[in-house]
Amino acid sequence: MEEVETAAAVANQRRRLPALDCQEYEHPFDKQALDALEGTPGLELLVRKINEHGLERLLRIQYTGSNLKVTPRSLPEVHSLLAEVCEVLYLSPLPDLYIVAGHEVNAFTSGVEQPIVVIHSGCVDLLSRDELCFVIAHEIGHIKSNHCLYHQLGQVLPVLGRMIGSATFGIGGLVSAGLEMALTNWARMSEFTADRAGLLGCQNATSAITAMVKVAGLPRKYFGSPVADGFIEQARQFEAYDFDKLDRLAKIVSSMGHNHPWTVMRAAEFLRWVDSGVYQRVLDRQTASPPPLTTSSSLGFCANCGAAITQAGAFCERCGQRLG
Repeated sequence: MEEVETAAAVANQRRRLPALDCQEYEHPFDKQALDALEGTPGLELLVRKINEHGLERLLRIQYTGSNLKVTPRSLPEVHSLLAEVCEVLYLSPLPDLYIVAGHEVNAFTSGVEQPIVVIHSGCVDLLSRDELCFVIAHEIGHIKSNHCLYHQLGQVLPVLGRMIGSATFGIGGLVSAGLEMALTNWARMSEFTADRAGLLGCQNATSAITAMVKVAGLPRKYFGSPVADGFIEQARQFEAYDFDKLDRLAKIVSSMGHNHPWTVMRAAEFLRWVDSGVYQRVLDRQTASPPPLTTSSSLGFCANCGAAITQAGAFCERCGQRLG
C-alpha cells in the first residue's frame, strides 16, 4: 500500500505540459537528418508502396499477434503509467501498449495511423517506476514527434528495396540503398529527440541516466551500486569530442547496421540539454489558455485523395502523395 501511495505522490508531482509542441524539445541533429532524408530520391515512391501494400496493417498484426496487451485490468500499474505520461506530454488518444518476452531493456514504436508501443518484459522486471516512465515517455516522444512513418519505412525498406530493384532492373535497388542509409541515419538522430521527451515525461534526470545505464548493459548484480556516477563522468568526457566530426562518423556507422546512436553519446547530448537550461525552461513554461486535449486535429486535406492530414510530414498518410 505504501508503494502505491508513493507512486501516486510522484505522479502528482510531475508537471503537465499543456499544448506541448514537439519543436520545443526537438534535437537539431534530428531536424538536419530529416531534412536530408526528405530530399533523398525514392522516398515518395517508398511511401506509395507502403500504402499500396497495406504494410502497416501487416506490421500491426505481426507485433500484436503474440504479445500481451496492457490494459487497466491486465496490468493496471503499467497502464496507469502510460496514461500519466500521455497526459504529461499532451498526447491523445493513448496508443496501445504491448509487452513482449525479452530479458533486455528495450522498447520500440510501430504504426502511423494507430501507433503501438512495445516494451520488453525486461523493462518491467529491471526498471524502477521512474526509469520505466522514462522508457515509455521516450516512445511516446517518437509518436508525438511524428517519427513513426519513417521508422516504419526503415523496417520494411530492405524488402521493398528488393521488390523495387527487381522491377526496375536493379536501378531501384541503387536508389533504395541510398535511401536506406538516409533512413538509418535519421532514425539514430531521432533518438536524441525522444530522449528529451523521455526526460520531460519522467522529470527525473537521475532515473533517466540510470535507465540508460541499464540499456547500456549494466549487470543486474550491480544495480544497487553507484555506477551511474561513473557513467555520467564518461558522458561528460564524451562531450569534449567534436560533434560535427562525430556526426559524419555516425553516418558511416549507419551503413553498418547500427540504427541507434551510442548510448554514451545519447547521455552526453541529454546532459548537454539539461545543462543548457532549455529543459528547465520547457518544464517551467506557462500556457495561459491551453487548448483541450483532443483525440485528433486536422492540418488540412490531401489534394489527391481528400484525406484529413493529422500529422506533420512530407507525405499523405493514406495515398503517399507529397504534400505542399
